[in-house]
Amino acid sequence: MKNDFEKNLEMLSLLTEAFLDPTTLEEGLNHITKMTCSLMGTEQAVFLDRDEERQELIVRSVVGIDSPNVKPNHRLLVPEKLHRILWKCHHMHQVGKVEVGIEGIMFPIIINPIVVKKSRVGLLIAGGPKNKETTTPYDAIRRKLFSLIAPIASLVYENSRMYDIVDQKINMSQSYIWGSQELFNTNLSEAGDKRAASEQLILNLLRDPNKVVAKVADTFFRELAKFGFTAANITIAAAHILDCLTKSEIDPATGRVVLHDDYDDVPPPLQQLLELGKEKK
Repeated sequence: MKNDFEKNLEMLSLLTEAFLDPTTLEEGLNHITKMTCSLMGTEQAVFLDRDEERQELIVRSVVGIDSPNVKPNHRLLVPEKLHRILWKCHHMHQVGKVEVGIEGIMFPIIINPIVVKKSRVGLLIAGGPKNKETTTPYDAIRRKLFSLIAPIASLVYENSRMYDIVDQKINMSQSYIWGSQELFNTNLSEAGDKRAASEQLILNLLRDPNKVVAKVADTFFRELAKFGFTAANITIAAAHILDCLTKSEIDPATGRVVLHDDYDDVPPPLQQLLELGKEKK
């Protein structure tokens, strides 16, 4: 039997790992569901996303449930009565066996809404108590634990979303750069392998942005020349970049260019000219 200190240390370790380990939404939610089973003394746990448009619940992470009705990245398939209870749930709520024939789900279950910035984004559910003899699997202590897991799940959810957004922006900003084999090879030689090439580019951006800008400019020129554009065409492209710069605002604190809304839908000059080059061919 573990003493109270060991139990508290184990719980603190699990909570700390929930913040420090995950780097993607999938990893974060998987960690939360596993942690829920451990802390709640259950065999099953599932994290559900709310699809407001279709009013459906989407399974994002599941532990201990082997059922075609509860599959990651698929909508949850349960009787209408249980679906209504789950969809309308605003507070921690325990549910007994709602209806016969729900494959793979062990009742009673306990539900906790996950809220991010005052909006319900999903549900965290625990079920299938390991202690089959108890009549009160979710006593006051377990409920208190569950109430602590919910805000942690909210933070993990929000932080993981931010990681995903940052990754998307990095990928978008690099998309046309990676079209240049020369620039790719430069980072590859510095990094040593293909997987680290993108990481090397990011490091170079942080360490010496002027070097990267110079390399991108060189790539810009070579790509245009390769597609058959004349010196006059390339000069026009460079002049267009200067024109865009003069029309933009400069953040006095960082020196960064602040684009106006009317530039959002304008493709980068390189992309635009390469498309013209393809048409010419």
